[in-house]
Amino acid sequence: MSRDNALSWDLDSPDNEIASNSRRDSTSPHYKGAPLSPSASDGDHSKERHRRRSARALVGLDEFAPPKRHYSGAEKLLWSRIRQTLQEPFAEFLGVMVLSCFYNGSIAQSLLSAGLQTAPGGSGYGTFMSVPWGTGIGVMLGIYISGDSGAYLNPAITLTACVFRGLPWKSFPSIVLAQFLGAFVATALVYGNYISAIDWYAGPGNRIVPPETKATAQIMATYPQTFVPRSSQVFSVIIPSALITTVVSALKDDYNNGISRAGGNFFPLAMFFLFYGIGVAFGWETGGATNPALDFSGRLFSSAVGYPREVWTTGGYYFWIPLLMPFVGAIAGSFLYDTLVFTGPSPINSPWLGLKRFIDRSIQNENSRERVEARRDKTTDQV
Repeated sequence: MSRDNALSWDLDSPDNEIASNSRRDSTSPHYKGAPLSPSASDGDHSKERHRRRSARALVGLDEFAPPKRHYSGAEKLLWSRIRQTLQEPFAEFLGVMVLSCFYNGSIAQSLLSAGLQTAPGGSGYGTFMSVPWGTGIGVMLGIYISGDSGAYLNPAITLTACVFRGLPWKSFPSIVLAQFLGAFVATALVYGNYISAIDWYAGPGNRIVPPETKATAQIMATYPQTFVPRSSQVFSVIIPSALITTVVSALKDDYNNGISRAGGNFFPLAMFFLFYGIGVAFGWETGGATNPALDFSGRLFSSAVGYPREVWTTGGYYFWIPLLMPFVGAIAGSFLYDTLVFTGPSPINSPWLGLKRFIDRSIQNENSRERVEARRDKTTDQV
């Protein structure tokens, strides 16, 4: 899920580097009107580029991702170099943090204010429908924020990008870690904001886990309804996760003649409607758990601030379902779309539906190169 991905340019090529600089100077809104940095000698430029590539390789990121243009001299600052090195994890961290603030905040406000007569209409400051709205808006704004990284915002979607769209596997750990950290920080912010309301709602110092009355742990993580058996818990997470990656694959599929470039600038808005629909259709039985980073980080934080061990044990140790099943659903959704619709570079569009690549290494390498080239091509934004 990427617009101008890190693999769009090959800085080893002088022609591509010149084209990249020219395109940035003339077209990119990020650099319009910005004074250019003083020109450095070829030796200094080469050393800086080598240092940046080495640092990015050390943390598992793509060494050839293009550096962003800075104002005059700013790229020499220590923090600027750190930010350049970790631009994708930083973008994912901030995007997920914003997403999680809207998601958890909408739950907190609708739950804790339920029935308040002082609210407009006298029935609280939110309803169940507040949560799909908050989630959709959070996803949309998170995508706008994290464009530098590809705006995955979800470890399960990041995994499908590695499997089906050529995102380097070495990038997976750092991006996913940033997503979990962003969700953890957002949970802390929401909890800190609503801690007095939690004490007012549940009683001073009471930290209660569903299905008990006056429970507040669901602000930070999902919990199943008591009547939902284990099999339904699993399917209630897999199905919406599969729908998400199916739709994301379609919106980013420039090979689909029916919706050629359907995403475009409207992709974040389309994702708002997608997640709003997921909340409306699948938000009851298990809380619409489709993002392992949001659920596990929230559960970990709630356990750290004094919620009892039922955070982990309730629902028959339900916690592992929203942690693992979104990966299963996401892979299933992308596999389904690539099998039935997608005609671009994908493991599915290779011998034996991609299985032969595990036997024949040459096929695997060829398919990987094709997917990387598709990501580098500005006209085929596939992730």
